[in-house]
Amino acid sequence: MRRAARACAALVGIGLLTGALSACGDDLNTDTAPVEVEVGEAFSWNSFTVEDGWEINPIKRSAGVEEVTTPEVKGTITNRSEEERAALFEMVFSADGSPLATVSCSAATMVEDQSQQFVCPGLSATMPEGYDAVVVQEFSRDTTPS
Repeated sequence: MRRAARACAALVGIGLLTGALSACGDDLNTDTAPVEVEVGEAFSWNSFTVEDGWEINPIKRSAGVEEVTTPEVKGTITNRSEEERAALFEMVFSADGSPLATVSCSAATMVEDQSQQFVCPGLSATMPEGYDAVVVQEFSRDTTPS
């Protein structure tokens, strides 16, 4: 059983959250709460839907004399909201609850039911190895002083 299905079964069985039944069905996810997704499988978050087939690819980049491999996530996203808006979110790849890589994702402004490519360049991340979870969440800017 997929993790998402297990999580939905647990929510429904325990009845912890209001609306847990609708969150587990085929209804569009209009919430901005973090959601665990499976690489390549369709998902919805914040009234956006991402089609099957999205992918994470290693990209070799030069960093001075060294070469580093960074992740790049790309796919097709659709705005399911009546509101014209752009997509901006993060994908966090983690293993045993510890984050390995976070990539920021974006797509230009879209009207309702418009689709386009989204890209998450992962320029400041190292390609995650051995991750066991991918979570989509709101974009957050690091505001800690350097």
